[in-house]
Amino acid sequence: MAQESHSRKSQTVKFRDHIVDIQTVIINGIECLRLRDVQLRFDTVRAFQIDNVQQAFVYDETGKNSRPLRIVARVDKVVEAVESMKHSSNDTDDQLNRIEGKIDRIDNNVQEIMCRIANVMRQMYQLHEYTTPRYFFILPAKHSDIKAIDFVQNWFQTHYKLYFLCECSHDPKEMHVAPHEGYSIKKGRDFVVKYAPYLRTTLQIVQVLLSVGGLVIPQLGNAARAINNAVPSRFQDPKYYKDMQQQLEMVDNLLNKVDNQRNHAGASVTDKQKSEGTPLQGAELREIQTYLELVDDKRSLGNLYRIVTDDGYVRWVCLQHYDDISFNNEMSKYINEFEAMGGKFDQKTKEAFINQVNITSKNVEMMCKALGKGFNIVKLICRECSIDEDDLEKLLDIIINRSSIRCLNMGSIRVRNFFGITKYTCQEMVAEFNNQTMKVRFCNNNQ
Repeated sequence: MAQESHSRKSQTVKFRDHIVDIQTVIINGIECLRLRDVQLRFDTVRAFQIDNVQQAFVYDETGKNSRPLRIVARVDKVVEAVESMKHSSNDTDDQLNRIEGKIDRIDNNVQEIMCRIANVMRQMYQLHEYTTPRYFFILPAKHSDIKAIDFVQNWFQTHYKLYFLCECSHDPKEMHVAPHEGYSIKKGRDFVVKYAPYLRTTLQIVQVLLSVGGLVIPQLGNAARAINNAVPSRFQDPKYYKDMQQQLEMVDNLLNKVDNQRNHAGASVTDKQKSEGTPLQGAELREIQTYLELVDDKRSLGNLYRIVTDDGYVRWVCLQHYDDISFNNEMSKYINEFEAMGGKFDQKTKEAFINQVNITSKNVEMMCKALGKGFNIVKLICRECSIDEDDLEKLLDIIINRSSIRCLNMGSIRVRNFFGITKYTCQEMVAEFNNQTMKVRFCNNNQ
């Protein structure tokens, strides 16, 4: 067995960009550098070389490497520690993986930026195009007999009124008539001929609404009742529904006759395709106002208000849904800001989670504003965060007195003083709020 004795000499060893001195040992009278001593500093090293020549480990008379693995020290030279190609390949793979991860993150950021640009461009286009509500239909102003339109010359003798629909949903079954008495149509024959293709599409929406009893605003509270008072009485009387169905059939027959006249007149293929319900463009929508009598001075057609959704689309909605959509857009903005500061929010459970975040005064200001405006968080969990003492007091005041939070769970929260130095650490605290009572537990003790 080899006899080892330690000396104070050392061997200079280079590994990659690192140069260190490692103590040598005397084994059987020979000064050596042991592999295991080098591996304590650089665990992937498998061999040594001097002047680009790999050094053989000390071996016995049979050619078998002696234990421990070692080379003869060359204190006058720098020994280069070498790792196996396998480990080098693994390091290269790790570097490539890190590069690919960075590329993925950059690509995701680019995609997010492109989506934002697309939303802005869509919003700019829609704001320019849709300065008039898009969904409207017509009905005879008074009860009329279907036979009244049997002849083309009788089209203009029937007095029609135009009604707008509130664009409160992409689902036609959830739309409703705008809270307005309707507009009398001038040049009824010209209007019907021009807009017949589009009226056919909106007529189908109204027929669906009538079939599900959803033509009027759903009764969701005082605001809905107030708006419903402005809806024409003919749409609120259940007894009128059957008569309205007949009036819709009359309009449907009228549109059929317009199509027949267009076909007899030799309409082009383009005109026929348009008659299948091609959406109206901005100029055509804006022209509608020239056919209406007594257009509102405030240009809020049908008492509808234009709003932009958070995905960049323009809608025309009643006052009730205007408030609802504005509120939802505002809440979406707060959720995005909360997640931008490092938090996570589950919209199903209404639980918010903040982990390992340095909560700044700006973050606290945003959270206080959001909670005060109705950001609905039921449970707030904070873990391993830091916050200034004054900011913590502000946040707790809002949480306790002006928020929907029912449970606050804090653990390992470092509270800083004015100078930014940790004053104390809240190891564990759970606060539960119920009506006007509050229960607080510190380290499983009720207080």
